[in-house]
Order: sequence, then structure tokens, then C-alpha cells
Amino acid sequence: MISQIRGTLVAVSEETLTLGVNPFQIEVLIPEHTRRQVQDKVGETIVLHTIFYIEGTAGIGKMLPRLVGFLSPVDREFFDIFCSVDGVGTRKALRAMVRPVRELARMIQDQELKLLATFPGIGEATAERIVAKLRRKVGKFALIIPTEGTPTGPMNGETDHAEPDVIRDTFAALLSVGHTESQAREAIDEALKSKKKYRSAADMIEAIYQKDH
Repeated sequence: MISQIRGTLVAVSEETLTLGVNPFQIEVLIPEHTRRQVQDKVGETIVLHTIFYIEGTAGIGKMLPRLVGFLSPVDREFFDIFCSVDGVGTRKALRAMVRPVRELARMIQDQELKLLATFPGIGEATAERIVAKLRRKVGKFALIIPTEGTPTGPMNGETDHAEPDVIRDTFAALLSVGHTESQAREAIDEALKSKKKYRSAADMIEAIYQKDH
């Protein structure tokens, strides 16, 4: 199982990039959003978090080994559950991931069917299946806090100010006392802007309510 690969970015095309890992050059399938993030990084060292799979159907045609690469393990995890939806295979999922995972997760949570249906390869019927299957599974991705960075540094929501479990527990606690999902997300976003280190959901909830009073 190849879960991570580091090398020099040699080339970027519409659906793939080529990574130089001496003495080899390796082709990696990437999402559209990732392509836009790395297209100006040719010649630089990048790290990809990868999934290895076999493309093709046994007994029908040739089987091809493929690597799919992402700039963070969070993106890789989201892709994995995205592909669990009926009718959303590897290639379709990669084409559809045209926005950051945080935005995609929020669209799914908020049931924005019309917007999801406009993404490459999705359509109305697939958008409905995505929302029906994933709406209650993408909460932690919707809570990702954007950070500035490059493919060699923290990207796509990694933060040093609160562990993912703290954010998820805080989100659940806010929902349990009557906040809407949108209100809970906004409150957590505001709390994290303070750069304070939150070691527990209780710490974060206290900071949220202190800010409101």
C-alpha cells in the first residue's frame, strides 16, 4: 500500500501530474482543485497523500495500477467516502472535486442540490444520491479551517489550535443546545481565529460563549 509519496513535480496535465522520484517518474491522478494548486510548482518538491487502486474490470480488459494523489490526508479521506456513493467512481469524483473539501462538504450538508449538480459529471440524480448518503457523514470536513500554505506545508485546513476531535465535539455540543449547523460552524470559525489553543470541547465552548457576552 502506497500512502504517501514525495518527489519533484515534473509536469501537470488536465487529470494527472508527473512526479520525479529518482530513478523513476510516476504518473499520479489528481483532483481538479489540486491541479490548480500545483500547476505553478513545476520543479519544486511536493508531498502527496495517495491511494493505490487497480483500474479496469477483471476478465473484460487490461488492468492498470493507478495512484491517486492529494495534498492532505483530509482530502484523501473525503475522496474515499465520496467514491462510496453509487455512480461516483474514481474518475468522476476527481473531476467533481473542483472546490476545496471544506466547501464541498458544506454544500452537501446544506443540501445545495442545484449547485452540486453543476459540477463535472454529477447531474441532478447523482447530486441527490450524494446528499442522501453523505449529508450526515461530512460534518468534520465542513469544519475544516482554511490556512495559507503551499503543497510542501500545512494545507486544506490543518490547524495547530484544536484537534479535529475537539472541533467535532464542539460542533455536536452546539447542535445539541439548539444552534443550527450554520451557526455552529460560524461560532467555531470565530473561536479559532483567536489563535488560542483549545485542548477540549469545553474550552472552546467557554470561549464561544464568552465572546457572545
